[in-house]
Amino acid sequence: MRNKNPYILGIIISAPFILWAILLILPTFDDWTTLSMPNYALDYQTYIFPLGMTWRPFDAIMGYVNAIDYHLYPTLNHVLIFIAHMGSTFVIYKLTEVLEFNKTSRNIATLFFYISPCTMGTILSCDALNQSYSHLWGILSVFLYLTINGKKKYIAWVVCTYMSVLSKDNGLAWAIVPPIMALTFDKIDKKTCRKELVFGFAIALSYCIVRFSLPYTYIKNGSYEEDVVSIHSRIKGLVNWISYTWFAADYISIVNKPNRNLYIGFLTILLSCAFMVKIWWNKTIWHHKQIWLLIAVLFIVASPHLLISMSIMNAYSSLGIAAIIIGYLCHKYQKNKPQLQTLFFLYLTAAIITDVHHWYMAWQTSLPSKSIAEEIVRKTEKPVNKVYCILIRDDMPKFSSFCVPTEEAIGWGISVWAVTAYKWPAEIRDTTLERTPEVQEEARKLAQRIKKKYDCVWIINKENVEVIK
Repeated sequence: MRNKNPYILGIIISAPFILWAILLILPTFDDWTTLSMPNYALDYQTYIFPLGMTWRPFDAIMGYVNAIDYHLYPTLNHVLIFIAHMGSTFVIYKLTEVLEFNKTSRNIATLFFYISPCTMGTILSCDALNQSYSHLWGILSVFLYLTINGKKKYIAWVVCTYMSVLSKDNGLAWAIVPPIMALTFDKIDKKTCRKELVFGFAIALSYCIVRFSLPYTYIKNGSYEEDVVSIHSRIKGLVNWISYTWFAADYISIVNKPNRNLYIGFLTILLSCAFMVKIWWNKTIWHHKQIWLLIAVLFIVASPHLLISMSIMNAYSSLGIAAIIIGYLCHKYQKNKPQLQTLFFLYLTAAIITDVHHWYMAWQTSLPSKSIAEEIVRKTEKPVNKVYCILIRDDMPKFSSFCVPTEEAIGWGISVWAVTAYKWPAEIRDTTLERTPEVQEEARKLAQRIKKKYDCVWIINKENVEVIK
């Protein structure tokens, strides 16, 4: 029993309980529009090939798998996402061994990745199959590159990169990461690295040729396109990325007004800052190439999202590299090891507080997606084909996918499909009205004007449902 690793034992023991908690969370927001939700469309090529601005064939395939029995969704997605996270955790543990970090550093890096609040936007969402597996294949490409020799190394590199990018487009960044990581830890020299980078760019180029040679379906996504060109969005994304990657702060308690508790918020900041300040405040690390190359790799992996859209979920894309950086900094910390472990325990405490709060809010705000949908079906009384859904904007402020207003929790009416076994209605159109004192009457007048074009009109005001026929 003495040889048991308490860090790894803690991960193994906690995993079933974490998965159980995750399975309680129902779909909300983008979970109702993801390609991996049950898909009964016969034109499967539309979804397998590039759709809109993305190409995610594995998501599309999962949509048809979930359609075998619609009850699989979201449970199967949650399970597969958590398996991917556990897989990445295991790879990071083995990768830090290959990089010859000491035992304490390996344990801290692994547990940091496993428990970081940066994981919450991914492992709590059933829309995160793409992000979780893109990361798993990406970090696996680095591990295999460093542990396999000869032609098999290049085959593994190509396969892992393609699996990563076909999971989610940002995975293309991993094409050039393995040789840079090898150079960082003196596994190859500069000359070899340059040659290997040429091969990495060739992998990326081959993907681009295939990607833009395939037929695609254009879908206008106004909000996404606006987000891409927004300076405000770029700054917000950068702040999200830095804050969720390095600090275990409970941002819900700080930012979200209805759930604000500044005592908890600042307590978690202080608990996590102590550890981070200690490992980064080491002048000797800045005199060596390793830290600079690791930071460069961190930006390379995160760059697709930093340039396009960096949400809290997307911050997960570079968390594995961040964990390697944490392991490296701890490995180079030569002073008081017991003190380092104590400070990491404080970080861990902050992370658990933050994770539990994020989970609780994600769970609670997901529950209306089922109860409201059931109420809509009850009041609609019989199957209908064509529906218009008028939503009155909830006055609860949104915070990412953790604090979701009711109109987004029900997916703008789409959550009804989960109650009707995805059989009806065939068409749902929607509009959202801003909340005013007269908005309920305004919604009724709008419903009366358009009801002849539809089988019925649903008016959703928070958890109150009205059906106009």
